Order: sequence, then structure tokens, then C-alpha cells
Amino acid sequence: MAISKKRKILIASIALMMSMLGVLIFQYSKTLAYNEKSGTVNADVLNVRTGAGTNNGKLTYNGKNVQLVNAEKVTIIDEAKASDGAVWYKIKFNYSKGNGVELTGYVHSAYIDVDNVIYTPDADFESYLTKQGFPESYKVKLRQLHAKYPNWIFVADNLSYDWNDAVKNESILGRSLVHTSSISSWKSLATGAYNWETGKWATFDGSSWVAASEELVAYCMDPRNFLDETYIFQFEMLSYNSSIHKKSNVDTLLSGTFMSGTETQSGKSYSTIFMEAGQKSGVSPYHLAARVKQEVGTAGTTGGVTGYYAPSTGNVYRNVYNFYNIGAYTANGRGAVENGLIWASKTDDTTLRPWNTKYNAIVGGAIYIGKGYINVGQDTVYYEKFDFAGTPYTHQYMTNVLAPKSEALSMSKAYSSSMKNSVSLVFKIPVFKNMPANACSCPTGDGSPNNILDKLIVDGYALTPTFDKFTQNYDLIVANNVDSIKISASAIDSQASISGTGKIALKVGNNTIKIVVTAKNGNNRTYTLNVVRKAADINNNPTTKPTTKPTQPTTQPTTKPQETTQPTTKPQTANYTTSYKILNNDYLTGIDVGTTAAGLSKQFTLSNCKLTVYKSDGKTKNDGIIGTGNRVIITDNSGKKLREFICVIYGDVNGDGKISILDMTRQKRDILGISKLSGAALIAGDVNKNNGIDIRDMTQIKRDILGIKKISQ
Repeated sequence: MAISKKRKILIASIALMMSMLGVLIFQYSKTLAYNEKSGTVNADVLNVRTGAGTNNGKLTYNGKNVQLVNAEKVTIIDEAKASDGAVWYKIKFNYSKGNGVELTGYVHSAYIDVDNVIYTPDADFESYLTKQGFPESYKVKLRQLHAKYPNWIFVADNLSYDWNDAVKNESILGRSLVHTSSISSWKSLATGAYNWETGKWATFDGSSWVAASEELVAYCMDPRNFLDETYIFQFEMLSYNSSIHKKSNVDTLLSGTFMSGTETQSGKSYSTIFMEAGQKSGVSPYHLAARVKQEVGTAGTTGGVTGYYAPSTGNVYRNVYNFYNIGAYTANGRGAVENGLIWASKTDDTTLRPWNTKYNAIVGGAIYIGKGYINVGQDTVYYEKFDFAGTPYTHQYMTNVLAPKSEALSMSKAYSSSMKNSVSLVFKIPVFKNMPANACSCPTGDGSPNNILDKLIVDGYALTPTFDKFTQNYDLIVANNVDSIKISASAIDSQASISGTGKIALKVGNNTIKIVVTAKNGNNRTYTLNVVRKAADINNNPTTKPTTKPTQPTTQPTTKPQETTQPTTKPQTANYTTSYKILNNDYLTGIDVGTTAAGLSKQFTLSNCKLTVYKSDGKTKNDGIIGTGNRVIITDNSGKKLREFICVIYGDVNGDGKISILDMTRQKRDILGISKLSGAALIAGDVNKNNGIDIRDMTQIKRDILGIKKISQ
């Protein structure tokens, strides 16, 4: 049947309307498809991808990779699954390095804490937190976790350790390490950690690890940085619990690794072996599996798990395994893997050694970990790194300061969402004494930290003391007719910038000149030059001399006229006295052990002069106790040196201001001729003052240390 022209137009109009309506419905449905949520980045540095999964490229802006940092805020606008099944968030955010431009991209959901969990005030929970002893700074995040996971149990472990002391002890050289590829602010600049001459960091435990900075240690130690649904797992109690630990979840944890299938030697699946290891050791199988992934990686290609290792030493290790890298550290000219295999080769029935099968290595290693760590109070990943059980800091499973955080991520993935919502997981969270009010932030600075001068020159003059790269204070005295000086300087690192050099005008009196070296990372180091320009000599000033000899008066005046060239006051004389004894005109003795720089100054009476105490390296000593070798310099008001003394404390041979076994060692080396003492150290070692060091001097120091008889100063 033929369709009329009007009917065709009507049909076309209806079709167009339906099409437009379909577009509107589709757009409306897209709008309703996902409820946007706010979130917070919980990673130190987080790459943003162009799609879901690491197979997608990194998002760039102005030619550089876009990265987010810890605590940055984002908006979650969608979700997608990567090829491995992991959930990724599509986010939008204001990019700080792009002047606030809004960008969109994808990030793994594990690195974003969703902020829209609403906490309904819970009087019982609030009372529980207070009774546990959680400070207010802990409670905000614990409330959020409680709102999302009401079955989770948080236990406050109130430690007796002072926060600042704990951080300093964990920062001792070699105790906490980071990878060499880390940003510079994560690396320590402490003595022995960084070579300012070469700009390189010293390596520990192999060539890939360097000492962590105290700021990074503080960040990693502060539990408040990790009270989210991912990283709180470093505080999970690690004892085995049959009601919680299931083989299916171990399978999930091992998925995608070399342990995802059957272990051919025993014919058992790796997940079954880890479950048996947990039952026999009393340790969480989730923790054991996560630990192996952390130690040997997911590919299974390292010498500790392949059964064959041929290091450069010439020894070949066959059918020896060490899945947990126990005893694996660089020592005695051997690498970490080799030492770990040597340890695994030894015989110990309690830990099933030698570990000549993978089963024995996994189960026996679990027994060792349980016995050596978890069963002695180091029952969380956090405590396996940061040891506060028994003798603190001495029994730590790993040196990688970021290991607890890394392992927490792996452990978190071992639990499905339904498990997290239904299981009463227990988290043992440390609380230190005297913690800062807010959580310690993660350092983010990068670039060379080297801000050391290689040269500092004042044209025509010598500095006091002689220039040294690490000495930051110098003195200089110039004549009155010198109204300016020229300063030049160069830095060790060519990337550093220098200010304060060039031609500098001088006023009469003291001129404080600051030469500031700014490293690539922005850190400043200030070298101070105190230049004293002398006052004019009044006796040589022609304006004060009469042009002719005054005429003799014809009659005697009733009073003698005052001569015009006679000063009205006498010049002030600089002098000093002290209660200390002076030996050989150079050495200051009679100083009590423990005397401070301020206390020493009080034993001097000064008139029109100044006393300054210097360390043996030439740096000013404003505080701390006096040690043998410290110098006392007295200058007049114009800066001219009047006197210099070297401090001697009998018994303090090494110059640390204390009397200890170290001083006896220095005496012994002198007596044996290994390393002869001289100067102040020689005098300090001659405790009985008989012009030589012998066994009797060592005996006197020993009696002092034991409290039998104190050395007379």
C-alpha cells in the first residue's frame, strides 16, 4: 500500500522525536549511573593513568607525568575494572602543578580513601577509645573506620617510649633504609650517610639501599598516617586464627604470582602449604604469603626460591631455599642471597632446616618467624620493623623503613570486601609518649641536597680560622682605611646557587656578612663572616693636632688651662682573670667533668673583652659540655685576639667531655705504640700527671668509671 507524503513526514517526525528522546534518556541515565564521591590519596606518590590498569599510559601535563601526593583530595566520578580484575577509580582533581587546572584520569582504588562514610556518634565506641588511651589525634580516623567496619577491634598499645627518642634511635645509621632511587628528602644526610665531597649516599645491605632520613622515619613510624582501610593492616595482629584464615583467601593473595598453582615437589598447592605453615607456627598465613611476596617478588626468579644460585664467589647452591630471606644480608664479602642460603643450609630440627625442599622452607620459615618475632611480642608487621619488645631496636626483621606500609597493602588485598565487613579483625596500634599534636608529614622535596662551599675567598686577606667546607663561621679584622672587601665563593655542586658575595661595603666596627648556599632541593646553608673594621686612631687624626705651638702666657693663670689635644677619658683596657689553672701557658685545666660552655664562661672575669668557646673543628660551641681539645679564645672589643687556651679534662682522652672505656682504649693504643697521643689528648691521658701514660693512668680511669674514686681535675 502506498504511503502518502503527509504520512511519511509524520513517521519521520516521530522517529526524530524518539531518537532525541533516546539521547536524552541515555544522557540522563549516565548522569544517574554513578554517585560521585570525595576521596583522599593515601600513597606517597601516585601516578595517574589514562585508563584502568597499568597497561595504560601515564597521564601527562605539559610533557610531564602527572602525580598526586599523600593527602591530596580528589573526586571519584566512575569505577572500572582492569584486566586483572582490580577496581580502578576514574577521578577528577585540581592539578596543583598546572595552576589548578582540572584533570581526569584513573588510579587504583587501593590508593584512595573514600571520604563519604558518615559516622553516627556512638557513645559506647567513644568511651571505648578513651579507655584504651587513644589520643584525640587518633580518634578521627578510627571513627571513620568504625563507621565502615563496625566489627573491627582497635587496641591501643600504650608504649613507655618517648616519641622523639624512638625516632632518633630508629634513625641510627643502617637501622632504617630506603631504596637508592628514592627522592632526596627520603635519604639521610647524617654523618656517614652522605658524602658531601662527592654528592653520593653510602649504601647499606647491598648496593641498592641507603639510610633513611629522620623525617621519613618519623612519617613511617607515626601510626596516624596509616589509619585507613588499607594501611591499617600493618597493625593487624598476626597470630593464627582458624575462624578468620581461609585457604580461598590465600589463593586470592597468591593470584598472579609464581605461587598461584601447585608446588611440584610436594604436590600440594602453595595456598595449602601456607595454611599448614600457619597452623604449625601459630602465624597468620595471609601474613606469611604477603611476606614472601615482599621478600622475593612475584616472579619467582630470585636465588632464594629457584633451587639454584651461582654467585661470583664460585660457590654453587643447589636445592636450597629461603622464601622469607631469613639471614639474608650482605656480610663477609658475600651478598644477601648467598648468606641467606648458607643460613638455610644449616641444621635445626625445630625449624625443619636444612631447607632442601620448598615445603620445609615455607613451613620451617614460618615456625622461625613465629618463634623469633610474633611469639615474643613483635606480633604486627609494624613491630617486626620497629622493635619495642625487650631490648628495643635490636631485633628487627627488615631494614626497609617502608616495608610495613608495603606489606600492609598486600595484606589488605588478602581480604575480600565481604571479609572485611564480616570478620572481627583485631588491630594493635602503638601510642608513644609525647607525640606531636599532628601526624608527621611525608617529606616530598627532591633534588641534590648539597649546599657546601668548596671555596670562600676574601681578596687580600686570610680568614680565621682557615677555610674549611664544614666550618660556617669566620672572623676578619681590617684597617680603618679599608671601606670594602671583595668576596668570592664556589660550591661543590654546580647546581647550587650562592648569594652574599661580590664587593661588600664596610662600616666602622663589626660587619656581619651572610653567604648563603642554596642547594637544588631548596635547602640553605649559611656561612657567616664577621668583619671588624677598626676605628680611626685619634692620635693620628690631623684635626686634633694644633697647627702651632701655643704661646706661653706672660702671667701665671690662676688655673692651668686644659690642652686641646688631651683626651677627656683614658682608653679602656681589656683584661681578664680566671679561677682555672693554666698549664704550660696554653692549656686550661681544673675543669670539672660535665661543665658546659656557659658554665666555663662564668669562671672568667672579663673587662672590655669577649670570651668564645670553639669545638676542636673550629665551629663555635654555644652549648653542650666541654671536652678535651675545645678552645677558649678571648678578644677585645675590636675583635683582636688577646689569648687562646686549649681545654684539658683529665681522663677525657677522646674529647667527648666524658670519661669512659673509650678513653682507656686510646690510652692502651698509646702505650702499645699503635697510635700515639699528642697535645691536649696526651695531657688528658696522663691522669696521674707524671709526664707519661702508663697502666697506672688506665687504672685511674677504670676506678673513675666504676665510681670507686673520681679523677681530680
